[in-house]
Amino acid sequence: MVHDYIRDAAVLATSLQAAHEFVPVLIETATQFCQRIKEVSPS
Repeated sequence: MVHDYIRDAAVLATSLQAAHEFVPVLIETATQFCQRIKEVSPS
């Protein structure tokens, strides 16, 4: 796990917070992929 390699708790906390804040971007990207697949997929 990542926490085994990051010994500084502050660095770990900052990294986890940054990752958490990026989740909506990942969800929106996945949603757009799904919509595009539906558009181009043969019925």
